[in-house]
Amino acid sequence: MGRDKEINYGICLLRIIFVFLVVCFHFHANWDHYPGPYIFLREMAVPVFLLVTFYLGEPTITGDDGEKKKSRMVRLFLPYIFWGVGAWAFVYVMEHILAIKDGVTLSELLWQIAFGCVEKVDPPLYFLWHVMLYTLCFFVLFSVLKKRTASVILIPLSLLCLWIQYDGRATLFFKTFRYEIMYGVGRIYELLPFAIFGTVIAVFKVDKLLKSKRGIFLVILSILVPLMIFFRDQIFIRPEETLAYSGVSLFVVSPLLFLWFLILPFEKLPGSIKRVIHTMSEYTLGVFAIHWPLGRFINMAYKELTGSERSLTLCVIIYLICWILAYVIGRLPGRLSSMLVK
Repeated sequence: MGRDKEINYGICLLRIIFVFLVVCFHFHANWDHYPGPYIFLREMAVPVFLLVTFYLGEPTITGDDGEKKKSRMVRLFLPYIFWGVGAWAFVYVMEHILAIKDGVTLSELLWQIAFGCVEKVDPPLYFLWHVMLYTLCFFVLFSVLKKRTASVILIPLSLLCLWIQYDGRATLFFKTFRYEIMYGVGRIYELLPFAIFGTVIAVFKVDKLLKSKRGIFLVILSILVPLMIFFRDQIFIRPEETLAYSGVSLFVVSPLLFLWFLILPFEKLPGSIKRVIHTMSEYTLGVFAIHWPLGRFINMAYKELTGSERSLTLCVIIYLICWILAYVIGRLPGRLSSMLVK
C-alpha cells in the first residue's frame, strides 16, 4: 500500500468499521432510530478512507520512483474500470432475469466510466475517480516542489476548499448539472482537504510526533474526539448549501479521529485478534466496490423473505456476503484478482 511493512492495526480497524458504515449509509433507512453520532460517523466514511489512502500512499506520491507511480495508477484504474463495467453487466443481466423495467442503458455505462457515479450502476466508485485525480495532481506538485514545501502549500488550499463550501455558490452552481457531474466533479473541493490531510500527516510524521508523547495525546484525543462526535451539532456550524461532505465538523473531526486510531496501542492486542483484524481489513476495497450493485438485489430478496427492507440486519448480511465474495476473488491465482479487491 505504500508506507513501511509494519501493520498499523488502527488503520485496519478504521477500514473495517467505516466500510461497514458505508454499507449502512446506502442500505440502512432507519436513521431516526439511532443517535446523532451514528449518522455523523456514516458521513465520515469517505473522508476517513481518503485520509488512509493518502497517508499510506505518501511515499509513492512524494517520491521520485516513476515505476511506483505508474504502478499506483494502475492499481487504482484497474478496479475502477473492472468494477464499473462489471457492475453494469451484472445489473443488466439481473434486470432482465427479474424483468425490471427502465433498466440500465449503454449511456449509463459510459457515464459510469467517465465519472464513476451512476446511481443504477455503482456510484461509490466515484471515490476511486477522486483518488486518481488527486494522485495525479499531487504527482505534478511534488515533482516540481520539495516535499515539505509542497505540503505547506497544500494546507491553505484545504482552508480555501472549506471557504468555498461555506460560500455556497459553487454548490449551487454544480446542482444545475446532471447527477453524475454534480456528485463527481462537484465534490472535488469538498473531498480534497482529506487527501491533503492524509499526505501532510505522513510527510510531517505527525503520528510519530504524537507517539513520542503517547500517553498525553491518548488522553487528549480520547476525550476530544468522542466529545466532538457526540456534540458536533452544538460545536460546529454547518453550511446551508452542501453536496455531501461539507462542514467544519468533518474537516476537523476526521483527521483527529484518524490520528487517534494511529496512536491507540492496538499492537498490544492478542496475536489471534490482530490476525482477524488484518484479514478482515484486507478486502475493504472489494466490499466497497461491489456492495452497491449486489446489495440492491440482496435487499430485494430480503424484502421478499422478511417483508422488511433496509434494516441493520440487512446491512450485516450485505457486508458479510460482499466480504466473502471479495475474499474468494482475492484467493484466485494471478496478481489481477488480488488487485481488484485489496
